[in-house]
Amino acid sequence: MSRMLKNKKLWLNLAAILVFTIPSLSAFAGAPGVNPRGAAVSVSALGDLLYGSTAGSLAVLPSIAEAGTPALPAEVPGTEVRASAPAPGTDLTPKIEDPVRVKAILKLVSDIYNGVHLPYSQDGSVFKNKEGRLPRQPNGFYREYTLLTGKAPHVVVIGGTTYQVAPDLSARGSERVIIGGGEKVYYTPDHYANFILLTVVR
Repeated sequence: MSRMLKNKKLWLNLAAILVFTIPSLSAFAGAPGVNPRGAAVSVSALGDLLYGSTAGSLAVLPSIAEAGTPALPAEVPGTEVRASAPAPGTDLTPKIEDPVRVKAILKLVSDIYNGVHLPYSQDGSVFKNKEGRLPRQPNGFYREYTLLTGKAPHVVVIGGTTYQVAPDLSARGSERVIIGGGEKVYYTPDHYANFILLTVVR
């Protein structure tokens, strides 16, 4: 601490000498262009050194706008929103011997494809394929939807095979449609006991 005080005193003495010496030298030499306020400038500079002023030494940083930071694109090129179901159609294969269920399945597929709001919060949830009855796929590949068939018979014939529709478990019933990868349509009449792959005919 005492050493710092001595250094400050030394610099102050030096500044005082410069204050009185520089104007005298300028007047004596008569040199053109010499700034009569040079001493004051020197004192100011010395003051900056003594008291650690850095205001004049810091570079002015440009703002983000001045730096020309590129704006992010509104959307990533080459990406598109993928439909959650195949495009709507007029019939299904294999043939379902029940026009009520055909109409219900086609309407549900159309609603999913067009983003229509569905009545149950479970609609569109991930079907995890715990039973392992569908081809193995990454989690999230399959989505399940409620199929409401009203008072349709509890027996349905699909492609010549007869299936027993399971009793209603709740207001949602027991019938479901599973969409795989936004393309494949599976119908289960008995709450995941059997799955029938359907193709939408356009």
